[in-house]
Amino acid sequence: MRTTLLICILLSTPTWAGTCNQSAFIPDAIHQKRLEQGWVGQWNRSFAESIISIQDIDGNTWDYYAIEKKPDNARHLILFLHGFPEFAYAWEQQLEYFGERHHAVAIDLKGHHYSSSPDAIEEYDFIEIGWEIRALIRCLGYDSATLVGHDFGGAIAWIMGMLHPDAIDGLVVLSVPHPYLFGRALLDPNSDQAHRSRYVDYAQGTGLKDQLNFSKIIFSDFSIFESGFYSGQRILRLMWENWVPTARWKTMKHYYRAMPYPPNEQDYPAELTPFQRKIYSVKRPTLFLWGLADPYFAPDTLNGIEDLVPDLELVTYPSGSHWLHHEAEDLNQRIDAFLNRIHPQSNTDTD
Repeated sequence: MRTTLLICILLSTPTWAGTCNQSAFIPDAIHQKRLEQGWVGQWNRSFAESIISIQDIDGNTWDYYAIEKKPDNARHLILFLHGFPEFAYAWEQQLEYFGERHHAVAIDLKGHHYSSSPDAIEEYDFIEIGWEIRALIRCLGYDSATLVGHDFGGAIAWIMGMLHPDAIDGLVVLSVPHPYLFGRALLDPNSDQAHRSRYVDYAQGTGLKDQLNFSKIIFSDFSIFESGFYSGQRILRLMWENWVPTARWKTMKHYYRAMPYPPNEQDYPAELTPFQRKIYSVKRPTLFLWGLADPYFAPDTLNGIEDLVPDLELVTYPSGSHWLHHEAEDLNQRIDAFLNRIHPQSNTDTD
């Protein structure tokens, strides 16, 4: 009942915004030197960098590192949410492309890179983070945004589409199943998805054996580097800034520890009650991109997605891996077409 109770409590909570502050990001000397001398490869350094400080629903203040690009006449906000174990710059190419016409922002998720990394596992609950994303949107000066999320970022996007539709124009979700369909698949311990998700047990553990088993599984898959996005010395930036600090792995894995895992039949029943269906239904247009060769998520978690996402555009890539946002050559064009559909007035507006 944990998930259902949390949802009931949050749905009965009055609209919450909190206070926020946006300030310039000041890199430390080592970080600046690495970038200037090219030790970590060449990156787009034209983006504005900032720290967005917001209050969560409990009154705690958290800092989110953000990079952004926008034209003077930006009409819409696109907020990019990376997944495990990346950082805001995973969306470098998308910011460059969409920042020409929209206010494009990518953040480091809590626990990653330069954002706040609290020790408490409860601070990584996806429902609470949904409230923080809502606060970030308001702090950036908008009532709503289009979310583009991969992996953990996609899971947060699903939560926003279900529980905060008033703050969302549309969702673009990559490489992560709908929460209900994921939970249903995991209820069968012999399912393909349960087998693929065995690393979550190790991620939730804190003992040496768990850490070694988790590392063995995660680092047996180097497909994150096969697209060419992280190539040459560019690989070093992801490693030095987000992977080498050992404390970062602890907080990045807190997302796994905060998950309702293993799931229970009460929260993920075969037949949803009307209330549960209302909760699990995504209430905004959604572009869902899926790689059929993703080793972490089984294709059968797509079954039934249309019933939970009424306004759905599903695109599958037969040879696509988990890292579609780096592989799909048509990604920007597909997102652009989706934005034109949900914001048709942008096609006719003139400056």
